[in-house]
Amino acid sequence: MEFLLLYSEIIPTILAIAGIYFILTGGLDENKTQLIVGVGLFAFAVAIPFILLSILI
Repeated sequence: MEFLLLYSEIIPTILAIAGIYFILTGGLDENKTQLIVGVGLFAFAVAIPFILLSILI
């Protein structure tokens, strides 16, 4: 259970930061593909702790 911190805190934080980066750069450059990837990454980062923790616990 020591890997629980990695999956519930660290990986979602990295994904959320990457998602915010893609959202900002896609919005400023008016690149719709990059914006959609950023929104998808951010949504995945929000949902992944709930999905993984419900499976692991």
